[in-house]
Amino acid sequence: MSREIAESWLGAFQAKDISLLQLADDFLHTSPFGEVRGRETYLDLIRANEEAFFANTIDVVDFVDGDDRCVVRYVVGEMAATDWVYVRNGQIAEVHSYYHFGEKPTM
Repeated sequence: MSREIAESWLGAFQAKDISLLQLADDFLHTSPFGEVRGRETYLDLIRANEEAFFANTIDVVDFVDGDDRCVVRYVVGEMAATDWVYVRNGQIAEVHSYYHFGEKPTM
């Protein structure tokens, strides 16, 4: 189950369609750029930065799947990345992304 939901996470970005994101209302995303709390806050961030979120192709390398979590290793453009996707009640509750794409932007 968690792998299918994690695949939908990446699939939404590949399709450039955030309506496909199955996020819990209290969704949490952490990355080298910081922490974003709340489904709508995260979706607003994507809408405001569509070029950055949808600019590159995503090539999945592999998955490590558990009951309520999945680790996804993939390549975006030419950079390696890993997402830890945590699932609760059939929705994505948390994603912890690990990558280095350059300097942290001023927020």
